[in-house]
Amino acid sequence: MRKTISTITLLTVIMLLALPGISLAETPSDQVCSQIGNRIKGAEVSSKVAYPEGLPSVSPLLSQFYEGRGFRPAWSDDYGPSPDVEDFLEVIRAAYREGLNPQDYHLNKIEAVLSDLYARQIGLGTYDVEKLADLDLILTKAFFLYASHLVDGRVDHRNIYPDWVVNQGSADLKALLSEALDSGDMQKTLADLAPHYPKYVRLREKLIKYLAIAESGGWPQVPDGPKLLKGSGGKRVAILRQRLIASGDLASMAQESPVIFDHDVETAVRKFQKRHGLKDDGRVGKSTLKVINVPLETRIRQIALNMDRLRWLSSDMGQNYIFVNIADFSLEVMEDEQPVMSMRIIAGKDEQRSCVLSAKMTYLELNPFWRVPDSIATKEILPQIKKYPGYLAQKTIKVFKDWSDNAKEIDPMLVNWSRVRASNLGYKFRQEPGPLNPLGRIKFIFPNECEIYLHDTPTRHLFGRTRRDFSHGCIRVEKPVELATYLLRNKETWIQKKILAEIKKGKRQVVMLPEPVNVHIFYGTVWVDREGVLQFRNDIYHADEIPYDLPLKRGHVAGETR
Repeated sequence: MRKTISTITLLTVIMLLALPGISLAETPSDQVCSQIGNRIKGAEVSSKVAYPEGLPSVSPLLSQFYEGRGFRPAWSDDYGPSPDVEDFLEVIRAAYREGLNPQDYHLNKIEAVLSDLYARQIGLGTYDVEKLADLDLILTKAFFLYASHLVDGRVDHRNIYPDWVVNQGSADLKALLSEALDSGDMQKTLADLAPHYPKYVRLREKLIKYLAIAESGGWPQVPDGPKLLKGSGGKRVAILRQRLIASGDLASMAQESPVIFDHDVETAVRKFQKRHGLKDDGRVGKSTLKVINVPLETRIRQIALNMDRLRWLSSDMGQNYIFVNIADFSLEVMEDEQPVMSMRIIAGKDEQRSCVLSAKMTYLELNPFWRVPDSIATKEILPQIKKYPGYLAQKTIKVFKDWSDNAKEIDPMLVNWSRVRASNLGYKFRQEPGPLNPLGRIKFIFPNECEIYLHDTPTRHLFGRTRRDFSHGCIRVEKPVELATYLLRNKETWIQKKILAEIKKGKRQVVMLPEPVNVHIFYGTVWVDREGVLQFRNDIYHADEIPYDLPLKRGHVAGETR
């Protein structure tokens, strides 16, 4: 419902209609409508239309929205700015709670235009129709931008992460704005756009807590010095305590002496190390100290960036799905948002990154062939053949002219490999199933643009490493047989015993899944685990090293909007 119109506003309308040259048939809204129409039509004819300083240019979306409503103002009526204006401003001022920057949405300009409007209304008793048109256009542009950021993310991922297959969110922004204006509930309409799955909601809660830490003074830097461990004492230990208390790793009341590294501090250090992917030895050496001294502002920005990446995920991730976190080197099988299986993974190297994508797994292969990618064939296989002619036979690799179904095998001994160049290789290599095959004994297929998949591996010792970015882009899984057994659990007779028996035969076999399973491969350097603990990991792909400014000024704490 609209708010009650004040007496002064009614007087404003009467005075406005009484001015010379103003027709009683032409209301203030009519005049604003004419202003908006002239500007939008003028922009279509000429790109040199003069707009007030700071006013965004006219976009096709803006034109379509106003054309659809006959250029009628959306944010004002005959009595001045509508209540929706202040409702939307409250949303913008609190944008930092979603990891967004209020200034992206022309906050200062909107407030300046409003200030001018109200100053004139108080001084002259009338509103400036040109300013009302300014306000309408800039608010609509801000709404579209804010809504698009909630739906599709703030970062231009197509340019910054060109190799990742990001699902572009979609929403009819024109219809959305009309719905918000008609309902009179601007805040709810926009709140419904933000992701509602637990991974996003929990991270948003942590962002607000970290903003509150910043508001209360942040956390201190622990000076360099000798390793700190149980029994250590001095000023550096006192500062370490303050740092661990600020981030919630140490309870403030747990201190016998503020300058002694006691059992409570050791426990807090272990907690800190675990949630940052460090060796949890309870000691503060160089590596742990470096992470402890990461500025709070950096952590807040990192949380916001990960929230932005979470907006790429579908609002419907599926009831059951596989979730791979590249940065954590982990895989979880989820049922109704609860993990039923987890395992370590090996991801792609920085120069051969695993793709971020969402796809559907439809089948798996037992004893798979490995069709060697051209990049590996030219950079790794060909040089080995030239050094040692028996390399292909040793690795059980066969040679073909192409990947067609009827392609005939070529005898490698009949090829003069010394004359073959990487620039025009002309051959395809296929490694046969067996213990030397880098795909191991099982391959999990989910067709995707990056042509990657999950698979077993013979190099199982690498799962013992903390950092596991060793692959050429595909994801190696720690427990392939267990994963296959789970995926085929509803397929009659395909129990683990049968899977192992078929693998033992050594012949390639395609097994269709009973039903497709969603696979989400994500890059999360920050997340909240199932116990509610905020986790951080190394940014192995340097994906967080992009411009992403956020306001970190006083007043940006939970519950405040100004």
